[in-house]
Formats: sequence, structure tokens, C-alpha cells
Amino acid sequence: MKRFLLFIGLILLAACHNYDIETSKVRETLTEFGQKNREQTLKIHTGKGDIFVRLYDETPLHRANFLRLVKAGYYDDRGFYRIVQGVAVQGGGKNGDQLGFTIPAEFRPHLIHKKGALAMARYSEKNPGRESSATEFFIITKGRYYDADELKKYPDSLRNVYLKQGGEMLYDGQYTVFGEVTKGFDVLDVLAKQPVVDQEVPFNTVKFSIEVVD
Repeated sequence: MKRFLLFIGLILLAACHNYDIETSKVRETLTEFGQKNREQTLKIHTGKGDIFVRLYDETPLHRANFLRLVKAGYYDDRGFYRIVQGVAVQGGGKNGDQLGFTIPAEFRPHLIHKKGALAMARYSEKNPGRESSATEFFIITKGRYYDADELKKYPDSLRNVYLKQGGEMLYDGQYTVFGEVTKGFDVLDVLAKQPVVDQEVPFNTVKFSIEVVD
């Protein structure tokens, strides 16, 4: 009987950690989840402090996917394993447990890669549709400070954001921005300054977990 109960427990545990989505049902599954789960504010706990982020309604598939994984516990014990100094920090599942689906791109002209922008990475650059990874995300830590001539294609409102905050204009239209940091920029600055030992790999991976606030 004990062996039987243990077997049932393992099955239930596996079911609770079924993060994947059938490729043909990604849009349907995320749309349905997003309609039932409307939370937007998340807290990223790190050993350096907490970062609060707000997810955008304008990118409903990305919002739903990220929220779904947070609620399922996927991000309970992860790490920022890549630091592009002066540009971004990246975290998630890395290569060890990539999920089998991608998220359709949701580019919005007004959602730019300013400092604090939350965006999804891609599993591969050989991806004509520029669909997002299901799990790997990055946060812009600073990026470049541009001059007005470099920002001619942007309206004044967005141009001023890049001029004042900095960011990475070259990522716009390449990676989907689906949220932004609202609090904890000082923590983000600390993460950005972590020493690296080999091509953007931090000397010590900064562990994190994510929880839903509201």
C-alpha cells in the first residue's frame, strides 16, 4: 500500500509540474488562462533585494505565459545566469529544461527597451517569426544613452524616454517587451554590476524566485 501511495504521489507531483503546452494550442491555452487570471504585479525576490514588475495588458499572450509559470512554481528557484554588462540581466530555465513551445511575437511600437523593460529572449536566432522563449527573460539594466539624431524614427514621447533613461533601441522589434520594473531599480543596478568570469557568465549566479502580488 505504501508503494502504491508513493507511486500516486509521484504522478501527482509530475502533473503539478507540467509546464509545457502543446504547440498547436499555445494561443488558445494562453488566451484562456489570461482571461481567468488578471494579476499584473509580480515581485522578484533576489539575494540582493526585491524587484517589482508590472505586466502589460497590451501583450496578453506573454503576460499570461509568464503569470502561468509563476503560479505553477516554475520560477521558485531560478537564477540570473547571464549579465550583459551595461545592457541587461537574463534569467530563467537556461538550457537544462527548455519547454517545447514558443510564444508568438507581440511587438508594440510604444513598448520599447528602456531601462527596466522586461522582455522575453529567444531560444534561437533562426526564428523568422521572432517568437519568444517560453521561459527565458531579460531586464534592461541601462543600455545606451542616445542623442536625438539616433532617435529620429521615434515620436517625441518615446525619444525623450531613451534620452533620459537610456535603453537598447536595437532590440525594439526584435524581442517582445511585456512589462517593466516599477520598484527596485537600485537592486537592478546591483545585479548589473555583478562580476563576470567568461563571456557574460556571472562569477556567482544570483538566485531568484517570483511571486504574484496583485
